Amino acid sequence: METLLSPRYGLVVLDATILEREPLVGAEGWEGVVFRFLPQSPYRPWGLEELARGLRSQLEPRGWVPRCQTLNTLPLFGGPQYTMRAARGGEGMGLFLRPLEPPDTYRLEVGPADPNPPLTCPPR
Repeated sequence: METLLSPRYGLVVLDATILEREPLVGAEGWEGVVFRFLPQSPYRPWGLEELARGLRSQLEPRGWVPRCQTLNTLPLFGGPQYTMRAARGGEGMGLFLRPLEPPDTYRLEVGPADPNPPLTCPPR
């Protein structure tokens, strides 16, 4: 079962259910979604890094070129979390991914951003 996380960017995961979907946030039009993988799913990622890699691999064939990314797997300094900024021509986008409780639950925020991010690589 394919679950659409972001209609704008075409991001999907397999064997997941949407727990909460926020309408477009602010003038920038950021999407927010909380989802959980099904308990016995063979498509469940082993962790944040694997899920982030899967989402990134969906963007690259659509012409999005990663400009920066950060991965903090420790519960220090705001972690665990993953951020990525990408550009396609003059268009930019940001992605923020954070695991939640219970296990296999994640929050994804994605939306337009400056195509030339600062070195700190903030999601917005």
